[in-house]
Amino acid sequence: MIDLDEAEGLLLYGDTERNSDLFYATRFHAPDPFFFVCTAQTSRLLINDLEFDRACAQADVDEVLSLVQYNERAAAGDLDPQQGRYAGLGLMLRELELRTVRVAEDFPVSAADYLRASGFDLTVVPTPVLAQRATKSAAEVGSIRSALKASEAAMDVAIGAIRDATVGEGGQLFLDNEVLTSERVRFLIHRSLLEMECTAQHTIVACGEQGCDPHEQGHGPLRERLPIIIDIFPRSATSGYFGDITRTVAKGQPTDNLRRQFDAVLDAQQGALESIRGGADGRQVHNAVAELFASRGFETGKQQGRFQGFFHGTGHGLGLDIHEAPSISARGGILEAGHVVTVEPGLYYLGEGGVRIEDVVLVNDDGCENLTTYAKFLEV
Repeated sequence: MIDLDEAEGLLLYGDTERNSDLFYATRFHAPDPFFFVCTAQTSRLLINDLEFDRACAQADVDEVLSLVQYNERAAAGDLDPQQGRYAGLGLMLRELELRTVRVAEDFPVSAADYLRASGFDLTVVPTPVLAQRATKSAAEVGSIRSALKASEAAMDVAIGAIRDATVGEGGQLFLDNEVLTSERVRFLIHRSLLEMECTAQHTIVACGEQGCDPHEQGHGPLRERLPIIIDIFPRSATSGYFGDITRTVAKGQPTDNLRRQFDAVLDAQQGALESIRGGADGRQVHNAVAELFASRGFETGKQQGRFQGFFHGTGHGLGLDIHEAPSISARGGILEAGHVVTVEPGLYYLGEGGVRIEDVVLVNDDGCENLTTYAKFLEV
């Protein structure tokens, strides 16, 4: 998992709904927090009795231990509640003859204080704790493909609703004689994903200037001729892996400026796709995108009190977290075969709106494989 000396261990704590390192290490779905420790020789879970039997059957570890039983064995009558809470953990670490323990940045302060007071040396490991997560196995790529398939199906539902809508007074879109809103399209997306055993939060359906804030989820009526950014990033309820796709569409004929903006984003994305391969520097890929935008006259900077232009990264790693290593941005980093990354340049201008297009690719030694198959078009 990570290189450890004989008297050194890695200790993780949390639930696998939120701690992806913990799920990666154990492959055990659990909504309640538990301890995981591994050494150069073994791996263990220390877990509450409610999850004990299921962990024994499902967790990919050498041994599953009862936290209650360990606390009972370790507890003494004069321990205060805080000490008693972690006494079993200290006992287990002493059984493993550990002196130094590596912990993640989000390890509980109370547990760290107890362990240090009990004579253990704690070393905080910067995230990601398990750096090998960035390189995906064939099985992991398959899980991401499945999540992407659900993402694309949900995208088709969303764009289908916009395509089937009619235009009413003031340019508002109507579907089945009701105003078509961001909220309504988002509901259709989420219902579709649930049918495919995926869940999603913060799905974006942002029309017009709402799309100028890349994380604005969108609200209110959708309107003709304005860009509508649809960004869907569901998590599979079975595998835990994410998909991620963004498309930008407009109902009816877009303005000339919007068409120029869309074409620039599409060309920038294509250039990035052609430059991604093992050994490429994410910073250089990102800089090339920024340079293309500048060459087309799309300036980036603060205007009217808002950041406008291209002011986010070109892409990020995708897996058990929606954002993980590596990064295709100004931070940079060398891409390696087996990395799975998004490629999502965008342009955002008040008065016109935002445009973003996002695919997910698998990095290979001699290029990349685009795992996203959904078409890219502006007018619907």
